[in-house]
Amino acid sequence: MKERWSIRYELFGAWCAPIFSVLTVIGFLGFAHFYHPAAADLSPPAMAHFYAERKTSVAFGLSLFCLATAFLAVYSVQLGLWLWRMEGRSPLMAISQILGGFGVVLLIFISNCLWIGAAYRADVTDPAIVHALNDAAWFGFLIGWVILALQMAATAAVTFHDRSGTVPRPVSIATAIGAVGLFTANGCAFTKSGPFAWDGVLGYYLPMVIWGVWLNGFALLMRAEIKRRMRTATTTRSIEPGAVTEMAPA
Repeated sequence: MKERWSIRYELFGAWCAPIFSVLTVIGFLGFAHFYHPAAADLSPPAMAHFYAERKTSVAFGLSLFCLATAFLAVYSVQLGLWLWRMEGRSPLMAISQILGGFGVVLLIFISNCLWIGAAYRADVTDPAIVHALNDAAWFGFLIGWVILALQMAATAAVTFHDRSGTVPRPVSIATAIGAVGLFTANGCAFTKSGPFAWDGVLGYYLPMVIWGVWLNGFALLMRAEIKRRMRTATTTRSIEPGAVTEMAPA
């Protein structure tokens, strides 16, 4: 494959983060109504009613969120390759980031299937089953913060030692702090109301913001670096022997 196509594929990989984010906003937060999810302390009948009212929108919105995971997978590989170049011959952290990315993709996909399952027969099935499916989906989605933290920590470990200036050191430090800050998502396992519940500020909204800022922030830095490489490759080709035409005499 020619170098220019390889670099273009990498640029697409970097764009996969904002594509994933847009599909998440439209599907997960918008159609599925998870910008304001069902409260963790709802009774089984109330939970079943929440899903029965939104059966079609939940199925459609979370199907979009499932589609979005394909782009997240491509982005995770691209970020891993990018880190691999920085890390060098023993890319332990880069590979760990890639594995973490696939872990997050699987957790999102499985949680979506459980949420869709909760809505599928919410109007006719036992409300306790709907309640249990919803619980399982949220625990997988939020307690999976450990896998996301692995991604962020591995990224910070590589970029902190990068001397090229591609990633400013404060960004690496903020990434490490954000990875630690994700632990608040684990609060959903211990409470059904308040800031640490799955519909709470610390249990849900803060980890989502950390994830979104990290994902799109590094995608922006990556796109800038890839475009610099594209310009360098173009310049190199233009000065190769035979690539420059002779000027015609005046």
